[in-house]
Amino acid sequence: MSLSRYFPGVGLVLLIALFSSALSRVNASFDALVVSIIAGILIGNLFTRHDSLRSGIEGVISVLLPAGIALYGTQVSLSHMHGSLILFIFLVFLALFGLTLLLARVFNINRKTAILLASGLSVCGATAVAVISPLIGARREDTSISIISLMMLGLTGMIFYPIVNDIFLLSRGEFNFLAGTTLPMMGQVKVAAASVCPECVDEALKIKFIRISFLLFLVTAAIFLSDKEKKKIRVPWFIIVFLGGAIIVNTTGIFNSFLDPLKTLSGFCLSAGLAAIGYYVDFDAVIDEGITPLGVLFLAWGVVILMMYFIRNIF
Repeated sequence: MSLSRYFPGVGLVLLIALFSSALSRVNASFDALVVSIIAGILIGNLFTRHDSLRSGIEGVISVLLPAGIALYGTQVSLSHMHGSLILFIFLVFLALFGLTLLLARVFNINRKTAILLASGLSVCGATAVAVISPLIGARREDTSISIISLMMLGLTGMIFYPIVNDIFLLSRGEFNFLAGTTLPMMGQVKVAAASVCPECVDEALKIKFIRISFLLFLVTAAIFLSDKEKKKIRVPWFIIVFLGGAIIVNTTGIFNSFLDPLKTLSGFCLSAGLAAIGYYVDFDAVIDEGITPLGVLFLAWGVVILMMYFIRNIF
């Protein structure tokens, strides 16, 4: 097997990841993960998709994306986090996942698209979609619809969350919880939090990392809910490594001197993986499906946020 056939595709997504990383250093508003997936989507849809790129891009999706997720486990910190806070994060995860599935059924969205939408909204956006898609046998059209819908919702949140913070006079902890539990993608959480205060970023991302750890529950639920004939539960290796890394970091100091390099490496791998995923997003499939999936996401998202608001005022 010749390795040269991987070079064009790998080279393209690595260039996108390098560009995104450089741009993020110029201004914090340009998060590398968000820029990477948008760039991948634009390149994939504005230019002809060449077969020469396929092997490399698919290789990045199957290698670098899982590696990025796995390494993120070393960033999960439970220090200064009460058990009650982790429980509340889990309850928001369940609310987003369950409500999205329910609304998708009401609006007759096909089962696999519904699972992808619910997975992306409740945990980690396009990354969750990429993890769950092959496990449930989703079509590329289902994946495209889900990613575009989640991107549009997340970008809306990035813009309006700082405004919501000012209108409702949220405390720093309340805003961090809102951003960390309800925005789909890591980059969106980072940008929204940075718009409010520099100190908010670390706190909001800690909450987001706890959410990502729920991938283990998500994989199990997605396989059971899909209509795939063989529902054998197979936990992907990178989720096991993610959880292992999180456990080691929170119980020992083995990785302490490597946390910053691991954070940089995981971010770059994930940027490349998201660029590769974006490259295969098909605008035509999204147009054919219409705005119903996006409407379902916004409705579920809005209902959960309203529930959080009323609970805040009651207690």
